[in-house]
Amino acid sequence: MTTHYLIIADEFPPCKGGGIAEWALGIASNLAQNGLPVTVLSRWKTVADRDTNRNRPFSVRQMSGRDWNTFRYWYALFHLSRALRRHPDTMVIAATWELAAPMPLLQRIFRRSRYIVAAHGLEVTKLEQTGRIKQFTRTISNARLTIAVSRFTQQEIRKRLPDRTADRIIFLPNGVDTHRFRYTENYHHLEQQLSIAPGTRILLTLARVIDRKGHDTVLRAMPDILRRFPDTVYIIAGPGHPPTVRRLQALVDELGLDNHVRFTSFVDDSDLNAYYSMSDIYIMVSRTLEQAGDSEGFGITFLEANACGCPVIGSYAGGIPDAVEDGVNGFLVQPDDPAAVADRVIHLLGDRRLMEKIGHNGLERVRKGFTWKQVTAKLLDAVEGTER
Repeated sequence: MTTHYLIIADEFPPCKGGGIAEWALGIASNLAQNGLPVTVLSRWKTVADRDTNRNRPFSVRQMSGRDWNTFRYWYALFHLSRALRRHPDTMVIAATWELAAPMPLLQRIFRRSRYIVAAHGLEVTKLEQTGRIKQFTRTISNARLTIAVSRFTQQEIRKRLPDRTADRIIFLPNGVDTHRFRYTENYHHLEQQLSIAPGTRILLTLARVIDRKGHDTVLRAMPDILRRFPDTVYIIAGPGHPPTVRRLQALVDELGLDNHVRFTSFVDDSDLNAYYSMSDIYIMVSRTLEQAGDSEGFGITFLEANACGCPVIGSYAGGIPDAVEDGVNGFLVQPDDPAAVADRVIHLLGDRRLMEKIGHNGLERVRKGFTWKQVTAKLLDAVEGTER
């Protein structure tokens, strides 16, 4: 009998970015391409979203509910229960452990159901702040499999669980759709829109503008970079946390970088390839905020940039070293080290042959090991291994 797969995710494209939403889409699409029946349960907000999802090779069903963050468990319980009544022998794939939390209870009723949990990072490292470690332990301990998108996340889970669960917590990295993310020369409209002259050297960070992402470290590196390459522009793209944006804008003023920094806020999906393709270097030097449990689980944008042929610079923080292999598809630096950032940027910008080599390596690395097709195949192999 063919297994029915049910993916439950808080967010699912089209939505305003987010690695978890991209993970859910990548897995759902490739399970369907393998000829498997797939249903996605997710929230959506507009009729346009509903129309977009009607064209998927799988069905997307709406989970409705107000004050979702407060009542997530109860909404997930209701919607999972309703779905399992239709297909009692379903394999549930929860995009986060919180959405899988009702499954130990539901398995008492739907005894043929199984579930897999995806773990990304932040929802694990913030457990102590949320006071939900007991619920997390029960959810992961009863899962058929837990997929950690980085070795960092895998270790963080294992630190919080009994040893007997260790072999069911596997590392399986994020992927990227190489048909969707690819180099394009159609980016000149962005140069005009952002008042960037053709031939300008461009650094890009495309991520939520929050303290963890390390935008300030790149800004502090800019004076050294500009002394060597005075035509460089740093694009800060993505929706922002207003206090963080204000602090970054104040830092731009303090460092005299007004002519060399662009804030773009949210970037539409249709422009993603153009942003990556116009950039010389994609850079995101995240930091771990220990007290807040705020961490970088992987960094899917590094793969997206590589798929567009763009070299990357990341940091030795969280799961980034699984996305960026130092000296292969980019470079790694220590967090909060503007001098190291400046050194790596200058090194790359000053050696066009090296930039082309790193860009080529990144694209080949993605094609050989980080497509969603490959990630999904490994997931299915792992699932099969648990059912022998």
